Amino acid sequence: MSSDAPSTRRFAPSPKEDLVHEIDRLGVELDQAAGATGSGRVPISARADFLRAQAAHQRAVVIWTAAGAEHQLTAAREALELCRDALGSMRERLRR
Repeated sequence: MSSDAPSTRRFAPSPKEDLVHEIDRLGVELDQAAGATGSGRVPISARADFLRAQAAHQRAVVIWTAAGAEHQLTAAREALELCRDALGSMRERLRR
């Protein structure tokens, strides 16, 4: 008995696909943080942290785009870690 319904079998996402979800999530966080740090009323150190996070995110995107093999994604993961750290530092400075 055959069925014309598409297969419901799912495959695990590749490491590159997993990484793009993290890139997207941090991109949303950066968009939200841009409003919080865009005015002249925040400490310059918080703005600097935001800019560091933004640069690290852009670096991760470029590396992810150019990566052809899984081992090449390590540098993108490291850049995303720098992005997360800088966003955390920015949030801490804004709470003060």
